[in-house]
Amino acid sequence: MQGSAKISKLWWEHLVPKALVKRHKEVERLLNRFTQSDYGNFWFNAAKKPEGVIRCKRDQYIPVLKLIFVGDAPGFIAKFEYLQKGHRAVSTQNEFESGKVLEDDELVMVPLISVDLVTDTLLIEAARKGILSIDESKIIRPSLLFTIPAHYLLTPQHCPLTSYVLYQHIFGRGNSYPNDGYFYVGVTTRSWQKRWAEHQRAIKNGSPLLFHRKFREESQNGGISYVNHKVMNITDNIDALYEAEEFLVEGHWQDERRLNMIPEGKSGLRYLRENGLIAKSVVPNPDQRDPILSKWFKEHPRKGLPAPGC
Repeated sequence: MQGSAKISKLWWEHLVPKALVKRHKEVERLLNRFTQSDYGNFWFNAAKKPEGVIRCKRDQYIPVLKLIFVGDAPGFIAKFEYLQKGHRAVSTQNEFESGKVLEDDELVMVPLISVDLVTDTLLIEAARKGILSIDESKIIRPSLLFTIPAHYLLTPQHCPLTSYVLYQHIFGRGNSYPNDGYFYVGVTTRSWQKRWAEHQRAIKNGSPLLFHRKFREESQNGGISYVNHKVMNITDNIDALYEAEEFLVEGHWQDERRLNMIPEGKSGLRYLRENGLIAKSVVPNPDQRDPILSKWFKEHPRKGLPAPGC
């Protein structure tokens, strides 16, 4: 039905970068236009359920609704990408409402909403003129992406003030767009704007943490044409949060693009205690872990962090 999809204004303003806050109603209008199509209705029926997933086979749509905003121009819905051979999806889900097990060539995927805001003059001019190849090292303002499982905006189950958000910051250029660049996994209880502002200050002030150092280096070398802020999980259960965080980081521990310096979740707490970064009686909240590492580097400028076993 026309106008049936509503995006939570409360969660939108809590999660998205500041530049996207004012786009709330426009994103909602594009979403409702999309749901009038056959595939859009199918996507929406799965997307609004917290447990909703879409099973995909090769040459079927990947269920990512991508909305693009170029400068101040009206936004539009990008073409859906098709699932190709070799595509992978990470999920712990193995039971489905249909009762059918996954076939060998089938993947289960959560419907996502992805918003891409282009503000750099070079990128805007290239888009207007239909230029497909540009010197990305000359980009001054990287494209800003926000990606999230749709149900967190359509049918939120929690309150922002009492919830933890598990996220990734992904950045890079060229063929790594939008999900294959360097990445950092983090957790916060605060709004996206506050946490990202802290990261930006740390980057500018010479923070030695790997995420901040790599972002600073790549920025200086023209290596960032996009930054993708990707929400992975929202929960008010700290144990569920740590389990999801640990699963995500340990699953990518050998990935050279990973910028987390220590294990996460309860393994991270154990690492901090065993290596003397915190007292055994201390239970830091997730937002305190970066300051703990920064303090260690400040007090031990000639030492690296103790090597983690993961």
